[in-house]
Amino acid sequence: MNSVVKASTLEMIKRAYKEGIYAQISAGYRSMEEQTAIFGQVRFYSYKGKNYSNLAKPKVTNAKPGQSFHNFGVAIDFFLVSEDVKTIVGY
Repeated sequence: MNSVVKASTLEMIKRAYKEGIYAQISAGYRSMEEQTAIFGQVRFYSYKGKNYSNLAKPKVTNAKPGQSFHNFGVAIDFFLVSEDVKTIVGY
């Protein structure tokens, strides 16, 4: 993960925590294969001769491998949780 993005992410989490907002990171850097696997959800998709189609899972991205900022280590996904971190309250 890009060092500036990592530092900014940690700072965001610290500031949110001080305000009583609890966040957890669900994704940062993704390899091309990881991006391919999630892009293949809900659609037919092959990459480098391998079938990554998974019609049983929900659509989570429109970005093909190499089109996501995650592939370059400059993006994060996060979600908000309750204070006891047992319940997702927002994403």
